[in-house]
Amino acid sequence: MTTAKDRLDVESEVLSAHLQKEAEHIIHSMPSSVDFDQLWQLHTGGVAQDRRDRRQASLFRKWVIGVTAALAVTAGSITGIGFISPPVAEALRVIPFFDYLYAKGGDREELKPIEEKHLSNPAGALITDKGITFNLVEEYYDGISLVINYEVTYPSSSAPITGKEAAVFYKLNFEGHDPQRISTHDFTITGDHTFVGTTRLSFGDKDLPDQLRLNMSIDCIGTTRGNWDVSVMLDRGKSAALRTTVYPKNLDFRYDNSLYTVDKLTLGPLTSQVILMKSYPHDWLNVMLEDDIGTLYTNKGGDGATDEYYYFNFSPLTVFNPKPEYMTLIVYETLENAQIKSHEDLQRLSGSLPLTLKGNEGGTVTVTAVDFEEKQTVVYYEVSQVMSQLTELTLLQGQGEPITQTGQRVRISRDKLAFKLIFPPVQPSDQLEIRARYFSYPEDIQQFRLRIPVQWTK
Repeated sequence: MTTAKDRLDVESEVLSAHLQKEAEHIIHSMPSSVDFDQLWQLHTGGVAQDRRDRRQASLFRKWVIGVTAALAVTAGSITGIGFISPPVAEALRVIPFFDYLYAKGGDREELKPIEEKHLSNPAGALITDKGITFNLVEEYYDGISLVINYEVTYPSSSAPITGKEAAVFYKLNFEGHDPQRISTHDFTITGDHTFVGTTRLSFGDKDLPDQLRLNMSIDCIGTTRGNWDVSVMLDRGKSAALRTTVYPKNLDFRYDNSLYTVDKLTLGPLTSQVILMKSYPHDWLNVMLEDDIGTLYTNKGGDGATDEYYYFNFSPLTVFNPKPEYMTLIVYETLENAQIKSHEDLQRLSGSLPLTLKGNEGGTVTVTAVDFEEKQTVVYYEVSQVMSQLTELTLLQGQGEPITQTGQRVRISRDKLAFKLIFPPVQPSDQLEIRARYFSYPEDIQQFRLRIPVQWTK
């Protein structure tokens, strides 16, 4: 026999699932279009560098108010029933960690795979001291990158927090390992008594285990001293299903009288990485990574070196080519600034399309369409050859005021070198221009290309 209580429990579960989907839909259906302004710290050895410019931030308040209002309406309808079950309560407080980063200028393409492919794991590490609660909510780990998201709650009786209170002072320890790493973090106030934080790490070790225990020692939150130490087991099981690792055999090459060996190639959902062993090497190598259909993988920063090897971090596998048959490692000569010639090609966007601009290394960039959307401007273009992908595109309005892209280029076709680039929202006008900044190099520049076969077993 089905009792009223049984029916109520079933309805509660259905409602909880529905609300979970609704909350996630509301949060993720309104993407921000701005870049993360927190720069990666330089590697302690001085060899890492972040080559990307960081863009202007935009206000996020209206978005937060809209989501809060939508969830508040839903919460009100449940409260009217007279109860809120724990699953429903949790569904109502889904924290849009990455959206807070995007609002401050984060590159959505960098972290979007974690959300889209549901690759994070719940951490469930919560501790309270001095009336302040630290909650390590979720983690993403793949052996190359680590992202941890956490929330801090002050007592409701305390005064509204300010920037001084919205900070976590911590040390990270990995049991049994001391990996090379660079890191950055960001904190965002989300209420009178709450703020959230995200810490991102990039590892440089050749091989880290599938599971790794992280101990996070916290002795100060804001201006309050205390103890909020937490521990969590990191697991890269979810990302492993979308990753392949190649250990080439006898893949050596000699460049400029120095011997190198390709030790490892990892192609993953968030980061790709190349590790080169070195013997009597140069101080540094310049490398690029290209797939078998001509896509140049973007350097993500966080590159570094040890006494035995170099490591280089690139963007992840592309949607249009998720299983390349091979990758090409491009090693190129370090040049002095005087040897590189910079040029500009400037044209108005008020005329008809397509329009063609000059691109890197003698190629061209053809703008095929521009979409002026409410929250972003999307420029679609094609390049005539592989290296022209590196041509820098900028929009200019008014008296030549530059509008810089808010993300990395995204390939949109497998059959041709076609891409899209996202800019902040602008209005079409007769004054709007597009500028291509392209480079030319000495004809005798040294460049070495090495093909790395990729064997896919899944």
